[in-house]
Amino acid sequence: MKNSKFQIPNFKFILVFFIILLAAVLRLWNLEKYPSGLNADEAAIGYNVYSLILTGKDEHGASWPLHFKSFADYKPGGYFYIVLPFVKILGLNELAVRLPSALLGTLAVLGIFLLVKELFESPNLALIAGFFLAVSPWHIHFSRGGWETNAASSFILFGIYLFLKSLKNPKLFPFSFLLFTFSLYTYHSARVVAPLLGLALVIFYRKEVFSRVTLKNFLIGGLVAFLISIPLLVDFFGPAGTARFSGLSVFSDVGPYSLVLSLRGEHKNYNDLFSRALHNRPVVYSLQFLRNYLSFFDGNFLFVIGDRVERSNSPNMGELYFLDLLFLIFGIYFFLKKRPKNWQIPFIWLLIAPVAGALTFQVPSALRAHNMVFPLVIISTYGFWNILLCLKNKSKLIPIPLYPYIPIFLIIFFIWNIFYFFHQYFVHYPKTYPAAWEYGFKDLVRYIEPIKDNYAKIYITEKYDQPYILFLFYLKYPPQKFQREVVLTPRDKFGFSTVRDFANFHFENIRWEELKGQGNILVCGTKEEMPEGEKITKIINFPNNQPAFICVEIK
Repeated sequence: MKNSKFQIPNFKFILVFFIILLAAVLRLWNLEKYPSGLNADEAAIGYNVYSLILTGKDEHGASWPLHFKSFADYKPGGYFYIVLPFVKILGLNELAVRLPSALLGTLAVLGIFLLVKELFESPNLALIAGFFLAVSPWHIHFSRGGWETNAASSFILFGIYLFLKSLKNPKLFPFSFLLFTFSLYTYHSARVVAPLLGLALVIFYRKEVFSRVTLKNFLIGGLVAFLISIPLLVDFFGPAGTARFSGLSVFSDVGPYSLVLSLRGEHKNYNDLFSRALHNRPVVYSLQFLRNYLSFFDGNFLFVIGDRVERSNSPNMGELYFLDLLFLIFGIYFFLKKRPKNWQIPFIWLLIAPVAGALTFQVPSALRAHNMVFPLVIISTYGFWNILLCLKNKSKLIPIPLYPYIPIFLIIFFIWNIFYFFHQYFVHYPKTYPAAWEYGFKDLVRYIEPIKDNYAKIYITEKYDQPYILFLFYLKYPPQKFQREVVLTPRDKFGFSTVRDFANFHFENIRWEELKGQGNILVCGTKEEMPEGEKITKIINFPNNQPAFICVEIK
């Protein structure tokens, strides 16, 4: 008996090890090459960290900021400071910017294992949940880029786990609150989701909190969170508090208010009490929020098309596997039927997770609702486990003639789902959406760097997102010089600004008629911007062999 008890934990420990190893391989393999290219936000993180290391200031000359001004979107600084030691050790490159996210994504697989084991006291469920997250397309996608949201979601995951552990060991409360607070410093959406989740947990476990946890430990945890949050709260009274919200908030979209005016115009009396009571801002924006919120549960988003933002999704893929639909249906059914201990937690989490994303007008967003992946994995896990139990016990839920074929079907279809995702991600993604990750800038900078001093001016197209920051990144342009040169343009309708000039570079959409009369310049634009018959000095292609940049010299 002793030997049997000794063998089982060891076997499960080995399974956990291999699941985490699988997660690491899927997130770390060829990380510097896939995704193909480097997006502007990643470049901003890397270059600002590089600037901090060399000067103690960000690209705009702010000393060790909590929010990085960047494109006037004031990015939370948490992930920047996580990346800093990686850039210090590995240098300014794609790997240094992405590696912390990939490692946190791998660590999250351990986190979901620990959380599910704590919730349901079932190592089997925990192992399945760990495997499901390890191969999750939604989670892998955001683990492989320098995404702040992935770091914030990982902090929230471990914050929930430590909260549950603290009900048994109250000394862990401060650490749980600490992780929730760290998430606030890492990504905008976490500032809505983390407090709501924390409050929901306290309310749901109020009996345990007030019976098992001493007031001292609870207050210490709250005090730690408050003290660490003070710099963040102070910063909210500056531009960082309004920049992102004013640009992407659903309330900054004038469409719903225009609808109010239109609906009132259909009444005989435009401004009577009845028309104002029915058609007003609170009503129309509440309905817009509800539509936004429900879009995150749309089947097309979850299983078929995914996020329509090319950077956030592989082609012809939902955020989840097709087979997850079956597991989720069974998971919801059996959770409601069996109601195991703590069964409400994944549903509470799932209901809260999209709230921040629904407050913007770009919906549904896999980026802003990234932490949805964890409760969805938990529900899918419970569904899969109960399908196995139905097969084992020959449940009436499944027709008897199908019993021999269902395990074969599940295995084959699940393997097909996984291979389909990786085929789409590694083969088709770079060719279908090459501009999404701004492929070509690295080669363009390599071409221009040795000859840049030969020209009075070098014009670079602005057709791709924030080209100036990619040039700064790949040139490793001296931050001291750029801090003296940087001038941001006025913010656009989405709340973003850019830099038009530094050194002898100018970044703007190419207007050939205005440039052709100049001399000693180099112009690099898209195929659509460049005229035929000019002297082409360089063509840089996307992975699909279509031109990304065409460079023309005017002497």
